Amino acid sequence: MSGRNCTSAETAPGVLVLALVMGALLLLACGPAHGEAWSQSFMAAKRAYNAGRYEEAARLYAVAAGQAKRVKDRDEAYFMRARMYLRLEQWSQAMAVLRELMKVSPRGPRTARAFFEYARITANHVDEAQGWRLRQQAVEHYPNHGAARLALSQVVRHTAETQGEEAARALLRRWLKLLAKSDAEQKVKYELALSLRRSGMLAKAREQLLRTAREHPYPKGNLTDDVLWHASQLAEELGDYRGAIAHLRELLASREIAQGGSYERPRFPAAQNRIAVLYRDRLGDLKAARRAFKATYTRHATSILADDAMWQEALLARQLGDAQGSCAVARDMPERYPSSRYLRCLHQLCSALEPDPKARPCPPYILRQLQPQPTITSP
Repeated sequence: MSGRNCTSAETAPGVLVLALVMGALLLLACGPAHGEAWSQSFMAAKRAYNAGRYEEAARLYAVAAGQAKRVKDRDEAYFMRARMYLRLEQWSQAMAVLRELMKVSPRGPRTARAFFEYARITANHVDEAQGWRLRQQAVEHYPNHGAARLALSQVVRHTAETQGEEAARALLRRWLKLLAKSDAEQKVKYELALSLRRSGMLAKAREQLLRTAREHPYPKGNLTDDVLWHASQLAEELGDYRGAIAHLRELLASREIAQGGSYERPRFPAAQNRIAVLYRDRLGDLKAARRAFKATYTRHATSILADDAMWQEALLARQLGDAQGSCAVARDMPERYPSSRYLRCLHQLCSALEPDPKARPCPPYILRQLQPQPTITSP
């Protein structure tokens, strides 16, 4: 094969298949170009935008939209033009551009976002009632779009506030059928549980949350951690403390360990720490609480809760009559967490440690935690 352009390739006898494959790959690699005119106009518009010249940017984005060779480029220019009018608080102009975008590109890459934005502008600046209806339509038309989950929550809360929780749940039950198999399905089930909770139906809300967690397990469920967290809170409110711990353990069970670390998710450290608190404050099992606090800082060492958990472990060791264990934790803390607020209090916890003469005094709120507690030798 000779030549390296994107339109032709020569073949020799015996290599026809290879030539055809390579030619197809070259065509795919080249792909459609932006076009020099579009690139110049779009970049000029971007420079005007960054400089705060929004009217000029809007004009240049309009030019770029007319010069675009690709649908993606055209729609992006339309959307950016609407954003310039939003910056200028020219709501009618912004809405006109968004309407035009949705008309010329009904299935384009920016159409869904334009619909959500159009609904928001309508609700905030034109007709609130119509805006909420449009938000609901946007959720139903584009449940897989990234903006759908927030809009869904907003519509549900607005319905609950204006028509009551029963009306909100009626809407959610309709969405359970309408949005089944979409990216918004788990969100609908989650919002249904939250509505039940707001209505005081705690047991039903917990049941709904647990059913949602089972139907959308990690990694397919993007809300599963939140679902199990709230189920644990409801279990505690219902007096089922061991159930609350079990829900948190289920949340943590999907934690993935990799060489050199783990895949942390936001709820993990708080869930592990809350297990410790439930053992300590609800079940009175100080040994189990001590182990759970230790797991918090050993498994989630970079969490903002880690040094707090370490301090709580040391306090529990002392309360359990293990002064040596308490001092061992206190000696380890400066190396693990050299900027911890508890360092200036370690000598108060372990008399074998010398106070730092340059450190400020231990604050009163921490000293109060050091008040003598009953020594417990068994859970």
